[in-house]
Amino acid sequence: MCVPSRNRQIYFQETIRALIASPRDDLEFVFVDNSDDPTIMNAFMGEVCNDRRVRYLPSASHTLSMVDNWERTVAATSGRWVSIIGDDDFVDPEVAGLIARIEARVPDCDAVAWNRLTFHWPGAKPHEMNTAVPTGCRIVEIARDELIRKTFGWQDAGRVPTFMFSVYHAAVRRELLEKNKPLFGNRYFEHPVVDQDSAFKVILTARRFIFSERPFSILGACPGSNSASEGRVEEHDLRHAEFMADLGRAVESETIDPDFPFPQGCGTTAAVGVSQNWFRKTYGIKLDGWEENFVRSCALDCASASTERDFQIMRQRYEACIRAWKGGRFLKAFSPTFEVADAGKTPFRGVTPLLIHIGERLAGALTPAELYEAASGMMTPPDEIAINF
Repeated sequence: MCVPSRNRQIYFQETIRALIASPRDDLEFVFVDNSDDPTIMNAFMGEVCNDRRVRYLPSASHTLSMVDNWERTVAATSGRWVSIIGDDDFVDPEVAGLIARIEARVPDCDAVAWNRLTFHWPGAKPHEMNTAVPTGCRIVEIARDELIRKTFGWQDAGRVPTFMFSVYHAAVRRELLEKNKPLFGNRYFEHPVVDQDSAFKVILTARRFIFSERPFSILGACPGSNSASEGRVEEHDLRHAEFMADLGRAVESETIDPDFPFPQGCGTTAAVGVSQNWFRKTYGIKLDGWEENFVRSCALDCASASTERDFQIMRQRYEACIRAWKGGRFLKAFSPTFEVADAGKTPFRGVTPLLIHIGERLAGALTPAELYEAASGMMTPPDEIAINF
């Protein structure tokens, strides 16, 4: 399923073409337009909707917030498993076969996740980026306690913690989504950061969690994506302002807490912290010892800055928040560093023990689907992946 945002129909159309090229007949595709010019996608989908697997939800009378758009998307689905990707992403339809095999072996599994590759559409970055293809293809079970430590406790986190088990670039059993709905606000999604909202609920309520080392989807970033603006303060602030406008309500006044004084627009790490803070307080989640880990992630967010000027702005923003938080007791864990990027240095491409590092334009790829096809030659075919349970 794809949930496009406004003015990005070209990426959405490429994603649709790639997905419906699949010969699998056990799939349901729900394509959802949420643009400010519905005539473009309406005309395109007129050529696609003769595929019996396809259901199309056109734009509403006005552009919906992401949380409302995702809500109507899941409500329109009917399959046993649900997975959402964005308009500039890609997911391999063959993951449906793997999920069916996992379900046969682990009938009480409620959530399946997998590794993801990355792809920056032309114009999203000034130069070609790398992506890393895992060399492993194991199917493993992950314990809930470990997920809680990593997600809510920020254990071993980078800029963000682990929250891979959600309806976004992963798959959740429909029965769980319907079971959770009355437990959490009588909605599928409540918080505006929808993927994290989904992950928090799935991690707390799913019975078993199965993870595939082999990637099955690609996180795309087009020039208008939030991820494309990471590390560039002015662009990040612009994307955040657009997010607030699309939301249509003052999320900041609803989520900033005197006990957690981190504005959502402060940075990527802060945005996750805000959504977690909302979830913990709303549903009474108690967990000790996560604060220093969170502050270390804030430092890593600063280190992602594109320029020293961006770094200093991000550092000052985070430092002010950390100093005001619980008497500044966690300030000692905040030690961000900035390294000047060497523009002339060729990024490493090759094999390390666990990863194959490749350029995102491998074999001339211009879309996530084309990169995935090229990278698939380095990965185990889905039907040859062993499930040893």
